[in-house]
Amino acid sequence: MIDSRDRVDVVLDVYVEEDAYRVRMVGVFQPGQPVPPVPAGATRNTVQTFLDVKIDVRAFALGRTVGNGDR
Repeated sequence: MIDSRDRVDVVLDVYVEEDAYRVRMVGVFQPGQPVPPVPAGATRNTVQTFLDVKIDVRAFALGRTVGNGDR
């Protein structure tokens, strides 16, 4: 059972489309808990955070690093 202030993994599947990224939230899991397999055509991002704790995150990068770090 996940309780308030527990560390959790927010699991996201990211799909690269022609002119955008499509992000599907898989769910919120306890660290180490099994998660569904990555679907074909997706990459997986996992964000660790604390449930019910405000964290000031303005944005994060999606996608793949290419070459020297350019996106």
